[in-house]
Amino acid sequence: MIYGSSGKNKSGLKNSCDENFSDRFYLHRALLSVITMLSEEELQTYRKVGKLLAEVREEIRPLVKIGVSLLEIAEKTEELIINKGAKPAFPCNVSVNEVAAHYSPPANDSTIIKEGDMVKVDLGAHLDGYIADTAFTVATGEKVEMVQVVERALEAAISTIKPGIDVGEIGKAVEETAAAAELKPIRNLTGHSLAQWELHAGLTIPNVKEETGQKLEVGDVVALEPFVTDGVGYVEDQKKVYIFRHLRDMPTRLRMSRELLRDVKRDYHGLPFAERWLAKRMSKLRLELTLRELMNVGALWPYHVLAERAKGKVAQAEHTVIVTEQGCEVTTLTPSATGTANNSSSQN
Repeated sequence: MIYGSSGKNKSGLKNSCDENFSDRFYLHRALLSVITMLSEEELQTYRKVGKLLAEVREEIRPLVKIGVSLLEIAEKTEELIINKGAKPAFPCNVSVNEVAAHYSPPANDSTIIKEGDMVKVDLGAHLDGYIADTAFTVATGEKVEMVQVVERALEAAISTIKPGIDVGEIGKAVEETAAAAELKPIRNLTGHSLAQWELHAGLTIPNVKEETGQKLEVGDVVALEPFVTDGVGYVEDQKKVYIFRHLRDMPTRLRMSRELLRDVKRDYHGLPFAERWLAKRMSKLRLELTLRELMNVGALWPYHVLAERAKGKVAQAEHTVIVTEQGCEVTTLTPSATGTANNSSSQN
């Protein structure tokens, strides 16, 4: 799951930090160092939700084929997460071809997968706010090699993980893997650190080489999320918005807006939610008016659909990892694989 296409994280700071921000960042990390180490209970919860989400991913994978609707994939994914005892950490994204992220089909979506489509499924689950995040791509025609490249890029990224590494080195591994196949990483989409109830917890993981000044520490939980494309390597906001997040309480003119804001704050704890999750509450027109008012007053953050600038096709892969003293533990590996790696875990 990506926060935005502007090259900024949720605090509004650019991914490539200036020197003053780097100093503030390290001071903040030092002050929090005692509490950023995971307790045994937290570690087990991350493992449990990661295993659960990996099971969902593998159950959904065969459904991604020609003739199946995007809405069916999204709703089935979210249903499986709930049936296994967790909750969606964000709406399931099902993004096709040049659309890179943030397309969670609305309630009336009739789009089906066609021959030649490149379909990215990005899914997340949480247990009491502890999040797992994973993604995969299916190519229904040509460009299968792009899927293989992005999977190799994810493997390369995982292989770099260890305490003390600058996160820019992760981006270097992704960029070099893409370049070797004459593809481009998407420069303004990134991975991100995770924390309880926080999908974007401070660290930004680039998909290109950067000198960020941000380094990994033992106990960091990170979603590694390479994207590769045969386009120009940038995404741009589209007009459509189907995913939102509660930002702050704000006064509103309409009673239904106040009630909706109260409910999404209570129900989603600041995690993203889908327009279609609210579709049964009110008519389509009334829901659109309500969401628009809440966006306009700054109460909700809109996640605009993101598309590759040159309409190049985009492939994505993603795992959640926990930084360990020896390397990392991948929490979202397939159930048959082990989750611990000394910079060597490469399974899907």
